[in-house]
Amino acid sequence: MNHGYRNRENTPGNLPVRELKRIRDYVLIIVFACFLIVIGQLFNLQIVQGEKYRSLSKENYLRITPIPAPRGEILDRDGELLVTSRPAFTVFYWYLDEKEAATTLPHLADILGMEPAEVEEKVRKYEGRYFEPVPIARDITPEIYTKIVEDAPNLPGVFIDPQPIRYYPQDDLLSTTLGYVGEITQSQLDDPQWKDYKMGSIVGQQGLELYYESILRGINGGYQVEVDYRGRPTGNVGPGIDPEPGKSIQLEIDLDLQMAVEEALKSALEQNPEAKGASAVVLDVKTGGVLSIASVPGFDPNILISGISYKDLNQKITSGEWRFANLAATGLYPPGSAFKIVTAVAALAEGKTDRTEEFFDPGYHPSAPTLICHKWGGHGYVNIEEALEVSCNTYFYEMGRRLGVDTLAEYCRALGLGMKTGIDLGGENYGTVPSTEWKAKAYGEGRVAQPEFLFSEHMMVAMGQAFHLYTPIQMASVTQAVANQGVRMRPRLVSKILDSEGNVVEEFLPEVSGELVVDPGIFDIVKAGMLRVTNEPGGTAYWIFHDCPVKVCGKTGTAQNPLGDDHSWFVGFGPYEDPEIALAVVVDQGGSGSAVAAPVARQIFDAFLAITQPQEAEQVIAD
Repeated sequence: MNHGYRNRENTPGNLPVRELKRIRDYVLIIVFACFLIVIGQLFNLQIVQGEKYRSLSKENYLRITPIPAPRGEILDRDGELLVTSRPAFTVFYWYLDEKEAATTLPHLADILGMEPAEVEEKVRKYEGRYFEPVPIARDITPEIYTKIVEDAPNLPGVFIDPQPIRYYPQDDLLSTTLGYVGEITQSQLDDPQWKDYKMGSIVGQQGLELYYESILRGINGGYQVEVDYRGRPTGNVGPGIDPEPGKSIQLEIDLDLQMAVEEALKSALEQNPEAKGASAVVLDVKTGGVLSIASVPGFDPNILISGISYKDLNQKITSGEWRFANLAATGLYPPGSAFKIVTAVAALAEGKTDRTEEFFDPGYHPSAPTLICHKWGGHGYVNIEEALEVSCNTYFYEMGRRLGVDTLAEYCRALGLGMKTGIDLGGENYGTVPSTEWKAKAYGEGRVAQPEFLFSEHMMVAMGQAFHLYTPIQMASVTQAVANQGVRMRPRLVSKILDSEGNVVEEFLPEVSGELVVDPGIFDIVKAGMLRVTNEPGGTAYWIFHDCPVKVCGKTGTAQNPLGDDHSWFVGFGPYEDPEIALAVVVDQGGSGSAVAAPVARQIFDAFLAITQPQEAEQVIAD
């Protein structure tokens, strides 16, 4: 019996009262400690860090939906609109849920005339960002607007909002220079340069629209949108911030002159259907301001803004109807005889010839009989001015022999060839200045057949052939420098930046890019030779310019092209006594410079005269 009683005393159910009280006290202490911890944490969350967590909570259910800022305008030198914005209706979709989207999106695609997959892809890009309305179609027609409004009950989440849209009043005029805008691409979003932009942003994609994006874009506004835990809008909208319009830019471009230049280039292409394109640049001799820069064919940016299918876009490009490249700044061409003005400057400056020396041209160069002149039987005895007038190949072969390729390359670089001119336009090409160093490198890369220059190549380089490649803007810049006694000005498109009220906030002054310091008489000799080109009966452009009301200087060029027909060139400036404009014209595979590019240049000079000296121009028409 005693043994059984001791077992019952040691069971948990028979603990002494003192032991039970001790356990109870421990439990109460633990509970109280936990309670104190909870109270302390609540105090920390609500009092100590309350403001922080209230802010985080608000950010968790409030999102900012952007209001796009109107882009700044682009104006010509006289304030004429080249690019502006106009009101247009954009269709947006606010994602509600998967079930609604599956019904709504195909129906919306049908109304808009789009493929359902295309609409779904637009929405898919916004996955996780459904607090932002998804832009589906911009600049819709009145008919589509009416259909959506009438069918609104069957289109939950779809709404139409007026937004500014880019508008180009001159259609395709200056298009490759102005560029266009479009929705930001994924590759741009991945680039740190575009870190301040969001999906759906409209940004410059080419030309001045891209180059001056930071000026034109403005600052977006926005309004608060309340969303649920899945990021979907609840319909409650909070206060907003008005957008700040972008700044405008005013160009050196003269709209009337630009119209005349493009009309002349298009006419040249119509008359020479084998030509692949045409471009021209007109510079202010004293300031470097770009009065006109043209590349045709171009494109109509208004069609891009309103929307064009990939099929139609591809058709326009492959057919040659549209071209996006700006040939004036990116097109690389051998300059041919237009380059002879550079050779003439170098030969005079290096003392390899003078104004009076005459060289006999029998129709070929005596040291290299395979190098022939373009005139059968040759030009006989010619000095440097006469050689420029008749574009005597043999004379310039001789200057190439005397100078050598490397000396000639030094003058090329001094006049800005082989480098970017610095025009405020993206994508400009460097060009190629041939030299012994260049050819050795080109040989190592497998681009030429020999590592060294042949004897005849030294002579051909002076003719603007044998590896020279330059852009029209570079050759216009060289011509401007010759007209300006060796002072080369940086070509500039934008002259002023204006605020939304039209006030000037920044102005760009003329800037010297470089100077070729030689005896001023050297440029006088070259100018005299260029004057003979257009004013002497033997000049290669005489029959185009003989009745021009002002004396202009020029040089024609017919550049051999290993890939097709010859390129047609003309470079020049005027008036002769006090040069105001310098220009370069290229017709890609247009043939003879005298027959194709020179008439374009004459039309440009006539248009400039009509703008600056209308009375003299009217007198010419009357005569």
